[in-house]
Amino acid sequence: MPLGVAVASAVALAACPDPRPPAPPSPRGTVRVRAITDASSVRLLAPAGPFLFAAGSHGLDRWDPATGAVLPLSSDHGLPGDRVLGMVTDPERLWLWVATDGGLGYYDVTRETFSEVPPGKLIDLGAAEVTSLRLAPATDGGVWIGHPRGLFYANPAGQWAPTPLTGEISALTLGEDGWLWIGTPEGLVGREPTGRTYRYGDQDGCEVAKVRLVARAPGGGVLVVGENAAGRQRVALRRAGTWASYKVSPDVKLEQVVPYGDGLVAIGGRKLYVLEATGASHRRLLTRDGVRLLPTGRETGLAASPLTIAVIPGAAPTDTISVATMGDQIFVGTRDIGIARLTADTAAPVGWLRRRQLLDGATTLTVACRGREDCIVATGTRRAWHFDGESFEPTGPEAQAVLAVVRNGAGELYALHRGGDAATIEVSRVEAGEWTPTGAQLKTPGDKPEVSFARFGPSGILWVGLRYLDGRDMRPWGVALVDLEVGAVAYHHATTDRRERKQGVLPVPIDVIDGTFAGDNEVWLATTEGAARLVDDDITVWNESNGLASELTRAVAVSPGGFVFVATGAGIGMFDGEQWSFPRELSFDVHDLAIAPDGKLWMATDRGVALYDGKKVKRLDVRRGLLENEIVDITLDEYGRIWARGAQSLTLISP
Repeated sequence: MPLGVAVASAVALAACPDPRPPAPPSPRGTVRVRAITDASSVRLLAPAGPFLFAAGSHGLDRWDPATGAVLPLSSDHGLPGDRVLGMVTDPERLWLWVATDGGLGYYDVTRETFSEVPPGKLIDLGAAEVTSLRLAPATDGGVWIGHPRGLFYANPAGQWAPTPLTGEISALTLGEDGWLWIGTPEGLVGREPTGRTYRYGDQDGCEVAKVRLVARAPGGGVLVVGENAAGRQRVALRRAGTWASYKVSPDVKLEQVVPYGDGLVAIGGRKLYVLEATGASHRRLLTRDGVRLLPTGRETGLAASPLTIAVIPGAAPTDTISVATMGDQIFVGTRDIGIARLTADTAAPVGWLRRRQLLDGATTLTVACRGREDCIVATGTRRAWHFDGESFEPTGPEAQAVLAVVRNGAGELYALHRGGDAATIEVSRVEAGEWTPTGAQLKTPGDKPEVSFARFGPSGILWVGLRYLDGRDMRPWGVALVDLEVGAVAYHHATTDRRERKQGVLPVPIDVIDGTFAGDNEVWLATTEGAARLVDDDITVWNESNGLASELTRAVAVSPGGFVFVATGAGIGMFDGEQWSFPRELSFDVHDLAIAPDGKLWMATDRGVALYDGKKVKRLDVRRGLLENEIVDITLDEYGRIWARGAQSLTLISP
């Protein structure tokens, strides 16, 4: 039997058992919404000269806040290693010291060049136990390194030196008077410029037994934050050689502090605070929502709060993890949505710095999962992304446009990808991070072929909607059926060629946008000519002449009960097996749709993500966690999670 006929008839074979886990139950109708623009969390921020440097999971980004331009820095630019463990600015020399898993170096802002410090044998910066390092500039042009195994010194000449401190260093800062202040889990250490060190504790008035943060204090001196011997948060302040300790009221955990003019900016919970010497502020901040420092122990005769701690209006982004300042601007690094730009008197970010790696050049959205924390996400960009439940890492061949990822009935993952402007689409199996070519290749009459949809049928045949570039125009090319067991491909589309008809080419409308399956031998296709149903080799097309309100269909889905839903230019059409209806509550513009295992219909619309439960429509939009309202693609993964794509963001919705 010719391959075309064999593949075309394959949908009639018995379905394989579905190994997918059941969708998790919906927790009383609530959903968790996670908006995503950037593949990597902004773990560290540091200003240096006119630039803001940001470290994520890989490399280092140099941002120019004045223009929004970003320069990704890697080993090709002299960065000593791939993962940045710590960085600090030497403001006198305009250097940014950077410690990585591959070594130590500094970026000269004036020359815009990296210089790597010759490695020393004292410490291994890339050791397995090292996840972060504390750095502070030294007055002589070197750098202090706080390591899990102690405090070390290094300079540009490659001279490395240990210190008597051999335990974990949790915080580090250089004081105005040249003293180095060192935080440890066992208390605070001060190192004077001569090298002599002092330990401070309860006997000195410093109740911080486990140091979390150290910074230059507003109004002079040093500020220390951590926990006392009983595990309660304490703030210690040293001025003119005298210590005083305080508790925070209300008890907001101060997580980071960075210089801000003569004061500090702190992250505390989901808010940002400005810390200034009492009486020094000229800002009209919300002090009524701020916090106070209340004296503890022997300091009860002191002023109640030597610092004004006032909240910045509005809440910081919910996933704030880092902060830096430049002049009067505050930059907040987030887990998923880049860097927010704020000022102390604004209730919302005034701008954003975003890489948008997941969305840059995106044309589609597909997700395939091997496990709940093991998914591949493809948006048609130059890489696919591995999602581990928290973060994204690039995967697959470099410089390849990953057009779709798909999972078969046996739980195996496959990717369809194309190198640059190549005329061929490759199909690879994805397993444990390895992409292995299957030998199957998809070709079209033109250049730069693309995929409109990709889905495995019940019999294990991969169905792919195709289009290609013809000059400046993108033209459709029907569907391709791929038998991965033998690496064979058959193409099906409407044709007048008798030879193609004799070879078993099915008269599928040529412009296929989407496709899905209803049972073992029934395929539904959304096309620009209407909704098409293919049963074995018999095809029926519905258009405006026989039931559809609009024949410009964009997406199709089949409910567990067998109802067919089609997104058209006139709203959602529903087919009950006999006739079409267009429910009034679904008479709005829909770009894409997907049906969950519980039968609920999820839709991508210009007003966010819409959900239809058979009775009414509910919406998720920018007021409920989305970054934008215009959503163009939507899909469900094997664990019941909804993925939605807009022009600027991805959204992950967990019912």
